Amino acid sequence: MSTQRAPQYRRRLGLVAVAAATAVTMTACGGSDDSGKGKDGKSGAEASEAPKNLKVGQPGPAQEITKYNKTGKFSITPTKVTLGKPGDLKELDDEKKYGGKKVAWIYVKAKHVGGEAVKQPIVMTNVNAETSDGNPATKFILIGTLSSQPKDCVGNDGKRTLGGEDIWKKGEERTVCEPYLIPADATVKAVTYSQGFYNEPIKWALK
Repeated sequence: MSTQRAPQYRRRLGLVAVAAATAVTMTACGGSDDSGKGKDGKSGAEASEAPKNLKVGQPGPAQEITKYNKTGKFSITPTKVTLGKPGDLKELDDEKKYGGKKVAWIYVKAKHVGGEAVKQPIVMTNVNAETSDGNPATKFILIGTLSSQPKDCVGNDGKRTLGGEDIWKKGEERTVCEPYLIPADATVKAVTYSQGFYNEPIKWALK
């Protein structure tokens, strides 16, 4: 996939915004190993009561992530949120769809702490955010990149260029980052990690 940032290319950026609630439902209900979820329809087989009073920068409990029939345990730590400006979305040339919105770039440090080695685990599947207006952020899937994307924001794999099979083994640690849409006049209050239908999401308050 090309990520060139020439103005001509940016005007042709294709993208889909997927509602956060829909994404969480699909994750919990999907039956594919490629969904990034753990066993028994949860984000991790050890999903339990969510810890309280976590802040961004503090690691949460290990979560199981499955891909290609391999399950590893990953420590998930949101590290920061970078807010864009409403004007950043003008290059998409769709005021009706993106007017009154801006991008929140959410960063998460993931570390493989146990279980099997996993090829291309989808770290960000269950990550989302709560906004200051009380609503969840909206997952924002881009084909290509926005010119305003922070240089240190790399996708779900944590690398700009993949090499080999990209297998995460115990001790492997990367910081990954993906974009979310929020109202233009809102801020991000907390980063969340869904543990499925039957467990409260883990929540990290922004400091």
